[in-house]
Amino acid sequence: MKRNFLSLTKGNGLKARLIKGAGGLAVLKVINVFLMLSSGVLLARVMGPEHYGVYAFVLSIVTLLILPAKAGLPTLLVRETAYNQLKGNWGLLRGLIKLSGRFVLGYSIFIVIVAWIYAHYGWEGSNTVRNEAFLWALLLVPFLAYTGIRTGALRGLRWVVSSEMPEQLIRPIIVLICAGLLLLIGRKIDAVTAVQINIIAAIVAFLIGTIVLFKALPAPVKHIPPEYTLRPWLASLFPLSIFVGLKLLDSQVSLILLGVFGSSEEVGLFKVATTGAGFVAFGMTAVNMAMSPHLARLFHEGNMETLQRMIIVSTRLVALTSFPVAVAFIFWGETIISFIFGPEYSGAGVALAILCIGQLVNASAGPVATLLNMAGKDRVTVLVSMIALGVNIALGVTLIPLYGITGAALSFAVSVSSWNIILMFVAKKQLGINTYLGALTGNRSS
Repeated sequence: MKRNFLSLTKGNGLKARLIKGAGGLAVLKVINVFLMLSSGVLLARVMGPEHYGVYAFVLSIVTLLILPAKAGLPTLLVRETAYNQLKGNWGLLRGLIKLSGRFVLGYSIFIVIVAWIYAHYGWEGSNTVRNEAFLWALLLVPFLAYTGIRTGALRGLRWVVSSEMPEQLIRPIIVLICAGLLLLIGRKIDAVTAVQINIIAAIVAFLIGTIVLFKALPAPVKHIPPEYTLRPWLASLFPLSIFVGLKLLDSQVSLILLGVFGSSEEVGLFKVATTGAGFVAFGMTAVNMAMSPHLARLFHEGNMETLQRMIIVSTRLVALTSFPVAVAFIFWGETIISFIFGPEYSGAGVALAILCIGQLVNASAGPVATLLNMAGKDRVTVLVSMIALGVNIALGVTLIPLYGITGAALSFAVSVSSWNIILMFVAKKQLGINTYLGALTGNRSS
């Protein structure tokens, strides 16, 4: 088995690229989880609950502030970068990156000014620790917003692992190093200091990421005058941004409705269940990120036969990584939760099992949303996302008051399943591509 796996990663074919890219991203994500957990525990212990709460709050606000600048832009950059590299449209490629940079810079300046005015005059007590920490945190906005441009362009150029390394690896390492050095010299770390550490880490990650992007860009892009096709770019950016927003809302609406109709204890249990179910989609996220530029290139080449083979490989890889985790959580979820989080969280076991069933449908459906977005069918994915969100809300309002956390899990699982099933039929009808795992198992052409 080991020899067979290693043989698949050799060479420069599509299968080898996909496996190496997805594997590299998965390893990078595991390291990131460890680093983020380490830095979180360290800062929480040295800062205390009050300052750590302020620190977490202001970073959450900054994350929301930069969402409009990152929502659909990375996906657009992946698709258009892959297409323009394929066609040799170097002027358009440079124009897209340059225009994206100007948009992010303009948005960052606007949102920083508005947020600064509100924090300075709108919040009570202009000298509070929260205000000071938030005003410092606003310096993060342009650096974090720019990551969408860098990751999108690098993924489109098929530098998949390199696209994620500055944020997933460099930034958390810098946070840990800075915090450790301050503690060694006896410096107290409070909320403001923690934010300042993040600013340093973000600047270092930004500089390294910019160097990597400059290195990855084809030589003609660095010298040719930029060209622009604003109308098609904007026409795609709008639905892609709505799609990202809808999926984010769909992932949170069950938790929100549970907070409205249920108890605080149920919200905590559901959060644990969704965290566990997220591990089922771990491999799926890595595979989709690795394959998206290849899907865009193959579609624009019109190479549908190779595109179908790549879907087969990716769906099997996702099944290989997702199914064992899901089965473990479905049958032994309560025991696993009790061991990791404590026996007081064992009540999340049933909800975890239901959510994992929904994720199994998600994995079995294949990379339908990624495929359709890379093929320019973004309006379809937006429409289906709206339908899925409506299903989630309708079922949540109906089931949560009756069944609590179980109702929340059911509403989300049905939403995820319906979204994937509809998109499977769309992909088959509009692209002629079969993504469903059951329909692919008999195909040995990969």
